[in-house]
Amino acid sequence: MRALRGTLSTVGMLLVASVVVFAMIRSAPGDPVDVQLGESGGVSLSQADEDRIRAERLAELGLDRPLPEQYARWLVRMVSGDWGTSYRTGQPVLDEMLDRLPASLALGAAGFGVAVALAGGLALLASRRPGAPVDQLVRLATLMTVAVPSFLLGTLALQIATGTTGYRIAGPASTDRIWLPALVLGIAITPTMSRVLRASLVAERGRLYAVAALARGASPSRTLLRHVLRPAVGPVMILGGLAFASLVTGSIITEAVFTWPGVGLFAVDAIAAQDYPVVQAYVVLATALVVLVNRGVDLAGRLVDPRQDARAEAVA
Repeated sequence: MRALRGTLSTVGMLLVASVVVFAMIRSAPGDPVDVQLGESGGVSLSQADEDRIRAERLAELGLDRPLPEQYARWLVRMVSGDWGTSYRTGQPVLDEMLDRLPASLALGAAGFGVAVALAGGLALLASRRPGAPVDQLVRLATLMTVAVPSFLLGTLALQIATGTTGYRIAGPASTDRIWLPALVLGIAITPTMSRVLRASLVAERGRLYAVAALARGASPSRTLLRHVLRPAVGPVMILGGLAFASLVTGSIITEAVFTWPGVGLFAVDAIAAQDYPVVQAYVVLATALVVLVNRGVDLAGRLVDPRQDARAEAVA
């Protein structure tokens, strides 16, 4: 029954997201034909010829039909596996997405790895003695990091890296290019993860079983590893799962700054060209990934800390 409710909830969220993004895109001023006619600059057309070409192109793309009909046709094709054709590249949208998705997954995974390493280290340092100078220093560093926008952090990192290491800003997705955007992405989400993990560690260390373990002579490190770390990781897993999904599909700015050839950069170009099929497919893909990761993280959290089931049943 829970699985059925979860499936229906997921389908409902995807439908709502598709309606919202369809309405937002179509409410933007202009349309793809305006962009295409603008890109054919240099060719002088009379107003009558331009109107005729515009009408023919709108009919060819199906944009002359009522919006509900356009949405229904797009939704049916999307469900059947036909994600349409990019107005800009002329290629199937699904193929374009699948070509670029591995680069975004690799960047998201690398950025997430950086965040886990930094957040884990900072949280362990800060939680050893809450309120001590080290804890205050970590708090100040995380607050300063949060205050720096990711695009500014990426731009500064790019300028420093190109001047000192000869970092290549252009080129295919490769190991010698991924480290810098991964570092920027990881640093951007480290403050939130480290503060949540720090608070969870402090709370678990104050519980009776942890205090009893120390009273029985267990060392702080043994108490941490055997009694504190596992329940403390539960809340961070949920946050981390959502962060990973956002890193894969939401790192548009970072991919644009570093010209990383992932789905984010593809979406940026599509937005500029009002490439409706690409933008709609990107948002649905991002929503689906976030929902699925959230479900997976919820399941993993219950396995790591079975007390979550007891709490959920108590609330119900």
